[in-house]
Amino acid sequence: MKNHIFLSLGIFVLSVLLGACVPTTFSPPTEIHINPGDHVEQAAIAVDAGGRSHIAGVVNDRIVYYRTHFGQPELKLTFTMGGSGTDWVQYHPDIAVLDNGMAYIVWIEQHGGPEKFACYRNVPLVPPIGGYTTYCATLDGTNQSTGNIWVTARGGTAYAVYDRIYVGGERIAELWYKELTKLPPNSGTVYWYTDYFETGYIYSLDMAIDSSGYLHIAFLDNVTVTLGPPYSKRLLYRSNVTAHANGSMSQTWAIVSDDSLGDDVEVSLSFYTNNGIDERVAIACVWSPPSGLDSIYINSCNVTGCDNKNSGAVDLPTSWESFSIIDEVEILGIDTNLYLSFIGDDNTSPTGVEQVYYKNAFSSNDPGQPSEGSATFKMDLEMTRVDPRPESSVSAPFPVMAWAESNIVTTKFYAYDGLFFKTLVYNTTCGTSVPAGDISSNGIYFSGVWDACLNTWFASQAWLNSLPLILK
Repeated sequence: MKNHIFLSLGIFVLSVLLGACVPTTFSPPTEIHINPGDHVEQAAIAVDAGGRSHIAGVVNDRIVYYRTHFGQPELKLTFTMGGSGTDWVQYHPDIAVLDNGMAYIVWIEQHGGPEKFACYRNVPLVPPIGGYTTYCATLDGTNQSTGNIWVTARGGTAYAVYDRIYVGGERIAELWYKELTKLPPNSGTVYWYTDYFETGYIYSLDMAIDSSGYLHIAFLDNVTVTLGPPYSKRLLYRSNVTAHANGSMSQTWAIVSDDSLGDDVEVSLSFYTNNGIDERVAIACVWSPPSGLDSIYINSCNVTGCDNKNSGAVDLPTSWESFSIIDEVEILGIDTNLYLSFIGDDNTSPTGVEQVYYKNAFSSNDPGQPSEGSATFKMDLEMTRVDPRPESSVSAPFPVMAWAESNIVTTKFYAYDGLFFKTLVYNTTCGTSVPAGDISSNGIYFSGVWDACLNTWFASQAWLNSLPLILK
């Protein structure tokens, strides 16, 4: 699952040299269509252990699913509803996939009115007897949602997270999770606002599954004891490593409550190991105090018990102490390393605009600058782990960063492998193209989807001898 609240989408780059001195081939960019001439929107992607890419999107207010290796469709589905017409709509898709190729799609749908419902479906690799089921299975029965929904998977485990609306209002009464790969489902509340006489609004949420199959969630919200202001911002952490008898998460950490939390920068969550022994969960957020000097904080604790807590600011050069704007933050743990990438501006660049930076989150060394001082707007930063290919001279997994740059006239998509190479992936002058899309990886496989001129495009890492003959 890519860290998003549907107000911003991640980027979508796909080409990167995945090992030193090893040439890499990517499938030619392919337009994704369910039927000729349609326009797939809101695309999200997940990759299974066999290198298959699973794509969810929207066509004409209906959820669609597209499975492929190198662009050519292996399976296409369009989901259905019990009615049609005004406000019979499906939207906000998210997708995750198990290593074995079982895909899980979640979305929000409305049944002819303003009421919103959280939906999901699984799509197995082999067609079931009677064919695929293509209508909503509600995650929360007849209870309504405000429109927040996410899904994530790791190995053979998948979880969905969704909210329940406060009766008579627009705010959240409860945040729930459900383990989709267990029967009966392992489910319960992440946070029960009304149990504390609160209602909430979530600015951003990120979640991931640890090596033991437990779900960890961090979210930045605001709360009130009334339906209106004043609101108080908080950064909260929850996990089902321990849970109450009703399934509600009981491993908790109220990290901070302060209105200086930067609510326009999404939180980021990942895992790393301390001295190669203790698995820890890390949560990155931005602090935006009245002074106007932004800073990045990393909050971490042990995965089991959430003890040995630590919170601290990331070391940045002294130039950031007099001018600091942080727009986006991503963290990614690989073994004992926690990598940090961010978009920001310390006003020292000759161009006077934000740049993309990259460093070890716990190092005192100055960050690198993969964007190389370019005089463009930077946006839609993402980071994912990629394993080296067998013939590569690189022996350890490494982070791949992706972002978009725009000078208003053109939009360019870049990837940087965290080792050696920055690659220009795509260049468009289409004025209707807003950077939007998703990337995903699994082992040595790396794929993505992106929007260009109101169409969804796809490409994936490949070996030349694996590509269909027509594409060679």
